[in-house]
Amino acid sequence: MSSMTPPRLLHLAQKSLLDNEALAILSLDQLPREMFPALLVEAFNRWLLDILRAMVRVWPFEVLPLGALMKNPQVDILKAVLDGLDMKYTQKSDCRGKLHVLDLRDAGLNFWNVWAESLDDACSSEPNMRRQPVEHKGAKSALKVIANLYLAEVTPDEFLTHLLQWVKERASLVHLCCHQLNISVNSIHRMSNILDILELGCIQEVQVNSDWRLPTLAKFAPYLGQMSSLHKLSAFHLSFPTPISLEGKVYFNTQYNSELPKLPHLQSLHMNSVDFLEDNLDQVFSELKHLHLSGVKLTHISSEPLRVLLERVAATLMTLDLMDCDITDSQLNAILPALSQCYQLTSLSFYGNRISMAMMEKLMEHTGNLSALRVELYPAPLDCYDTHGVAKRGRFFPSLYRADGHP
Repeated sequence: MSSMTPPRLLHLAQKSLLDNEALAILSLDQLPREMFPALLVEAFNRWLLDILRAMVRVWPFEVLPLGALMKNPQVDILKAVLDGLDMKYTQKSDCRGKLHVLDLRDAGLNFWNVWAESLDDACSSEPNMRRQPVEHKGAKSALKVIANLYLAEVTPDEFLTHLLQWVKERASLVHLCCHQLNISVNSIHRMSNILDILELGCIQEVQVNSDWRLPTLAKFAPYLGQMSSLHKLSAFHLSFPTPISLEGKVYFNTQYNSELPKLPHLQSLHMNSVDFLEDNLDQVFSELKHLHLSGVKLTHISSEPLRVLLERVAATLMTLDLMDCDITDSQLNAILPALSQCYQLTSLSFYGNRISMAMMEKLMEHTGNLSALRVELYPAPLDCYDTHGVAKRGRFFPSLYRADGHP
């Protein structure tokens, strides 16, 4: 006998139904809702766009995780689904459809299977989705579209273009929620056209990979201030004039002083420059857990803002990365009292800074009482090298490393 499991009768019935598109569409109002997930997957795989369009109109659940079915963005599928939503919201007759959330995030097919199977055991919305709730303004009856967006310098692909245009034309009925936003656009005008469409309060993570200059950063500030749910901000390749004019710095700081304090939930900050935060570090963050400033040259920046920042986040900070920041003895000495109060700190990276043996000993003395600290990376002190940068005999050690809180 064959070890292969024969197809279930239900599966055979679904395939037979889909072979007759007209009959399938007419039967949707009478089908038990438990059949819908498997039926939609079958219609998706067979590219039966008319059936997909009709199924969306009468979809009997509050959420449709469409993105979990698509390995790559498929504009024909998107158009069929959006057409079905238009039919749902514009038709005059009663409709059994309950769809209020269209999720376009790629979570993998297994996620869809787990979600669909859970529908047999629960009738609540978004069962077992393990996604953070999305808040948005507006009527509860509004449709929520969730998508992670990548804004590239090149012309947006047809999928994103069609989605944005569809949402823009239905602004009163549709809220576009983006949890993860990746920006590689230099033009603030092009970026604004998209940001104006998004429900900014939904954004949880932002990564900026563009070569932004001061004017672009200043114009981005009002958008950043509206991202009230933001908990991770990564900004790389930022560009600043050297030196920054006093007028330009005053204008820039005015913009960010009013917007950055509106980010109460920011927990992780990754930066390659803090020029634009030099006068704001001590005003911004309250729940910061991860601060990554690796490679940021702090030699000529006052240590006072960083000291005040560490004091403010001492109760929550878990990761501090100050590798290759060119921190001097005097700067380190200024922040040590605040650093010694970070009792939740589990990882400290200080490698690549040129400090003396005396200051190294003082640093390790201050961190010695941080019981949660498990990983520590320290540089070899300057005293280990001669005037030519060569390690002195018997005193070469490229770094000091402590793990599990022990020297």
